[in-house]
Amino acid sequence: MGLEDVLAKARTELSPGNLGLETNVQVKVVRPILRSLGWDDADSSHLRAEFKTDYGRVDEALLDEFGNPLVFVEAKKQGHLKDASRHHKALRQLFGYARYREVPILLLTDGETWDFYLRRAAGPPAERRFLRLTLTESRGVEQAASDLRTYLSRDAMLQGDSLRAARARLKRETARGKRRRDMAAAWQALLEAGDKSLRSLIADRVERNIGKRPPAAELTDFLREQGALVVLDGDPTPTSLRPYTYDELFPDDLPRTDYAQDELEHLSPEEMSDVVEWWTESGLDEPAESDSASGDSSQIVEFVLAAQRTHDGWATAANEIREAAEEHDDEQVYLEAMRMADLRQLARRLPVQPSGRSKQDLVEALVECLDWF
Repeated sequence: MGLEDVLAKARTELSPGNLGLETNVQVKVVRPILRSLGWDDADSSHLRAEFKTDYGRVDEALLDEFGNPLVFVEAKKQGHLKDASRHHKALRQLFGYARYREVPILLLTDGETWDFYLRRAAGPPAERRFLRLTLTESRGVEQAASDLRTYLSRDAMLQGDSLRAARARLKRETARGKRRRDMAAAWQALLEAGDKSLRSLIADRVERNIGKRPPAAELTDFLREQGALVVLDGDPTPTSLRPYTYDELFPDDLPRTDYAQDELEHLSPEEMSDVVEWWTESGLDEPAESDSASGDSSQIVEFVLAAQRTHDGWATAANEIREAAEEHDDEQVYLEAMRMADLRQLARRLPVQPSGRSKQDLVEALVECLDWF
C-alpha cells in the first residue's frame, strides 16, 4: 500500500474523533505511516519503541544504521494538542527526552496534528518548529505525502537530506514569521495613531454608503480600538523584547539555578512555570548562590518554591471541589468563589517578600504561571 493510500486510511480512522488512547494513535495512524516511509517497526535496528533516555522513555526512536536515534516520536491521544497548555507540556516533555541526545529531529503528534522540530536551533522550542501537518484537513493527501517523504522517509534521513531540508525550511519559516510580525506591528501602529490616510479612506467609504462623513475624532477612536485587536493567526506568540536571549536563560533547554531577580522578572508565564516545575522535580532545597550583589535571586527562588508547595495543596482541594461542582451542574459559581478564597489564603501564607516587589504583584504573576483552574 502506497503512502497516499495509508494517509487516506489514517484520515478515515481519525474522522470519528474517538482515538482516545495513545496506543490507538500509534497503532492505527503513526506506525502505518512510518512503515510506508521505510521504517520497519518489526526490526529493532530501524525503530525502537519506549526508547530509554535520561528523562524517561520516548514512544518511538527511529535509528540510523549504527543504532543512533535520528528522530524521536512522541504520540498523544487524538485531539490532545488542540489545547495550548497540554501542547506546551507535551513539547517540553519531548525536548526533555532529547536532552544530552544528538537526535536531530523531533516529532510530536496526536494523529491529527504532526509537528516537526529541529533539536538544535536558536530560540525556544516552539520557535524551532519547521513543519506542521494536519492530516484531517480537507486538502489532498499529495502535499502531506510529499512533505513526509522529504522530512521523515528512512532513505532521506540516512542520507542527511531530511536534516538539510528541515534547516532550510526553518530558516524560511523564521524569516516569514518575522515579516508577519513586522507587518502586524506596522499595521497596529497605523491604527493606534489614527493614521490620516486610513481615516480618509474610511470616511470616503462611509460617505458613499450613508451620504455623510463621520467626525475625525470618531474615526481616530475607532482605529485605535481596532489596534487592540491585531492578532497573528497561526503564528507563534512573538517573543517579547528583553535584554536576555532564550539560550542565555535556558542553556541546553534547561532552567538555571542562579537567576538574578531581573532575569526572573523577564521570564514569560510559561517559562516561569517550567522553572518552578524543574526546581521542584530536582529537589532544589538550597538554590545555588547568585552572583547578584543584592542576593535577590536566592530570595526569589525560596519564594517561588514555597508558593509551589502551597499551590500543590490548594490544587488538590480545587480538584475535589471541581468534581463536586460538576455533579451539581453549577461549576462556574463554585470555581470563581473558590479561586478568590484561594488567592486570599495564598497571599497570607507566603513566607517571603522579595525586596522591591509586593506580595500582591507576585501572587498575580503566579496565578498566570501555575495554571490555575
